[in-house]
Amino acid sequence: MTIAVALSGGVDSACAALLLKEAGHKVIGLHMKLMPRNLDSWPKAKSIADSIGVPIHLIDLTGSFQQHVIEYFVSEYASGRTPSPCPRCNRKIKMTALLERAMALGADNLATGHYARIDGRNPGLALLKGVDHTKDQSYFLFMLNQGILSRLLFPLGELTKVEVRDIARNHNLPVNLTEESQELCFVPDGMYTDFLLEHGIQARPGPIVDLEGRVLGKHKGIIFYTVGQRRGLGVCGPEPSYVIEIDQNENKIVIGKRVETLVSEILINQTTFVSGSSPREGDEFRVKVRSTTKEVNCRIEEIHSDFIRIAFEEAQSGVAPGQAAVLYDRDEVIGGGWIDRSFR
Repeated sequence: MTIAVALSGGVDSACAALLLKEAGHKVIGLHMKLMPRNLDSWPKAKSIADSIGVPIHLIDLTGSFQQHVIEYFVSEYASGRTPSPCPRCNRKIKMTALLERAMALGADNLATGHYARIDGRNPGLALLKGVDHTKDQSYFLFMLNQGILSRLLFPLGELTKVEVRDIARNHNLPVNLTEESQELCFVPDGMYTDFLLEHGIQARPGPIVDLEGRVLGKHKGIIFYTVGQRRGLGVCGPEPSYVIEIDQNENKIVIGKRVETLVSEILINQTTFVSGSSPREGDEFRVKVRSTTKEVNCRIEEIHSDFIRIAFEEAQSGVAPGQAAVLYDRDEVIGGGWIDRSFR
């Protein structure tokens, strides 16, 4: 079997390629160029491919990335929402555009270094969390469908990060074993506001108000804030204040006490379900509303053609429009959608 591996230049994708080659597969490395600027990661990926003994191709996907990820990211922030670009990138770029290029090069499947698993079920395939729940990346894969899953491999899904580092160390792979980034790959040094300003978004100052509409201060521009934010508000009070709402139409930030940030229900839209079938009203799941939050119990209250209403078992804070809400049944990813509105 010929398997293309998305080689980023990091330890995870390097070990994925190594494991597949050791299993007897013909491996082709693919390295994505996503931005017009100089590609510092290419020499790293090339060095890894040479060390493992596999060919590697530089795949230019800058046009697709600009359309499906950058423009989306900028537009969402301009609308007062908090985007989560990684699920879109996985679906539109890695698992669609890159997969198409892999197939054109004669590959049967595409493998990545994600910590997730694919399990054969009857009928269909199930997307599962990685065994290492501290590194699980299934949240970012909720937009995948059966057709895409049938062409994917996740060689690290049954391994822990510690085991992966040991594999890299034992095989002397030319990778940084301590490098671990939580930042967006296309935003240098995590300075996303600078990135937005460079892409034409204007930071217009406006009022900071409470839930009753009383003006408490002045904000620097809505792109500097996200729902649930506590620091940097510039408003003093007897207890901490948090961002409750970002109103793009009136260019205002609504803040309040932590208890006022709690919401009991959300509406999600643009839903995707791994099996291809939507859940039913009354179904109960666990839901994750940000990549960094824990799952909580929830119930499907309403299903309509353009949205699904989800109720939390216990009210949640920091629920931001624009983020992905991903449903789980134990370790299985059911699917999810994008948070459009929340209700206290």
